[in-house]
Amino acid sequence: MYKKDGDLEATLSAGYQITVPSRVRKLLKLEPGDKLVFDIGGEKLTAKKALTRKEQIEEFFAEMERLDKKYDPYRTPKQKKMKEVTKGWTVNQFHRYFDGLPETKAYIKEKYGV
Repeated sequence: MYKKDGDLEATLSAGYQITVPSRVRKLLKLEPGDKLVFDIGGEKLTAKKALTRKEQIEEFFAEMERLDKKYDPYRTPKQKKMKEVTKGWTVNQFHRYFDGLPETKAYIKEKYGV
């Protein structure tokens, strides 16, 4: 494939490294230490700046909230009550609750003999 107008070029070093062209660095607002994500789709390769850990967590919780709203109308009354009871619980609180359920204890005893 021949280079077209707007295509940028970088040379692969003997250590398999490239210097990201300045136009790309500016476009993606890259700083030293930033990570890139490469997506291979057929014969097309795209690169984008990877999300920071904080951005990943924020994106995760936004998606969870979106799904919560989407599926809320389909919850049973029992599920709605459980949602209200557990509102604001930490992960550890969920673990303590579910670990204490009789069916959880029976499963652990059957599976691990404990």
